[in-house]
Amino acid sequence: MVVFSVLQAAEYRDGELFIEVLLCSGQKISIAAASGNAEVCFSEVDLPITRILQTPLNVSLDNPATLLNWGYLERVEPWHEDSDGHLRESFQWQDSALMIHRENLVFASQSFADKASAIAWTKANGKSEKQITALPMQSPTVCVSDRSGNKTYLETPLHFTSAQDLQLAGVKLGFSGEFILKIVGSNLVVTHFLPLDEYVAGVVPNEIGAGAPLEALKAQAVAARTHAVGLLLNNRHKNDGYDLCNTTHCQVYKGKYQQNATVRDAVFSTQNQILILPNRIADTTYHSACGGKTDSSGNIWGGETLPHLVGVECFADAASLDFKKESDVRTWISDFALYQGGASWENSALSWNTQISSQQLAKNLGLSKLDHLVINRRGNSGRIIDITFYGNKTVRLNSEYKIRQAFGNTKSSFFYIKGSYVEDDQGRVVIYPGGTLSLYGRGSGHGVGMCQIGALRMAREGRGHHEILTHYYPGTQIWENWMEYGTR
Repeated sequence: MVVFSVLQAAEYRDGELFIEVLLCSGQKISIAAASGNAEVCFSEVDLPITRILQTPLNVSLDNPATLLNWGYLERVEPWHEDSDGHLRESFQWQDSALMIHRENLVFASQSFADKASAIAWTKANGKSEKQITALPMQSPTVCVSDRSGNKTYLETPLHFTSAQDLQLAGVKLGFSGEFILKIVGSNLVVTHFLPLDEYVAGVVPNEIGAGAPLEALKAQAVAARTHAVGLLLNNRHKNDGYDLCNTTHCQVYKGKYQQNATVRDAVFSTQNQILILPNRIADTTYHSACGGKTDSSGNIWGGETLPHLVGVECFADAASLDFKKESDVRTWISDFALYQGGASWENSALSWNTQISSQQLAKNLGLSKLDHLVINRRGNSGRIIDITFYGNKTVRLNSEYKIRQAFGNTKSSFFYIKGSYVEDDQGRVVIYPGGTLSLYGRGSGHGVGMCQIGALRMAREGRGHHEILTHYYPGTQIWENWMEYGTR
């Protein structure tokens, strides 16, 4: 089914890319001042009239029962200013630039109150059900009520602004500037509409810490900016009414929270810098701690390994060991002391241990009992990427993330199970666990791309952000002229 792409307001404005970042969604949304009261200026997109209202405010749907109808998509055409269909926007990478691509969706004249009616029409007319599209009601209305019970009815999408910090939906984080309120499906959605680099400034301290050395912050800023542009190109939230979300699904964004002068210096001294490869933008994924070596994208997520994500050594002492071998993994985790000069979160990510009962492990796997397990394969970083469990049935996992989940949400899958093991004739590690499995591990996260603890260590050693980025993303280059001032 084709899904109608509701308003996304990403645009180039005065030489900057502005994007929409999700802040909250729901049937009702509260708007409060972070302290005292705040003036909020509302304006409807199609009207020049503005309304200034005082917090606290509550926004709700006026008539949620009439929000959707259904249509049949006949064709997709290039968008022109005089187009009379529905605008759909998406991001594309062309000629080493980020383009906002516009298309005109042309629908049949019939519309339908429900999907069943639309399907019946397609069958009667020999049409494809795949072209049935959910369409939001044009300019649905919301009710904005204040403390005194006064109600103001406004058509969406709405722009609203505040010079003071606002708290939305009860979340104790303050956001100011420009916002967009729209209806997606049956929910209200509020987004922060801001320049890309302001977004990056709200990401960096929440991903690597506001107290990181300047060069590490710069490396994180370039990686986060590149990752954001890559996510835009994936159009992963194009049907959700915004460009990026504010969680780890995209990147953690908390506005001004933990921003300081050093963070902003790191972001704006690297303004517009992203990493590219020939004919494409680089994938600059990152993680907390590799534990010794980073891994390849192919090992962790499958598919062809990207040329700049093949895995590198993060600690020099790891060079002589092969982390695909169980014996070397145990030697490394047990015997080698790692860098211990950072914050407490760094130390806990570098080396950790935990326990899980055999019974709980079996339950996590959907087994009634667990007899033994076989580690089929480890990646370059030592992370277990293929493991089979034998019990009342056989369960095989070849996802690093699912393996972590099975063992009780461990920090990484780079661990060994204390006790004896045997290797079969194919080099697989066979373990018959007792009642409790003791796990000893290193690293935190998937292990691909930039190791944040490694970046911190390199910065403390006096390395610059270019050197850090080149180490973790070999073969990439910094590119600044990637913005296209217009659309196609």
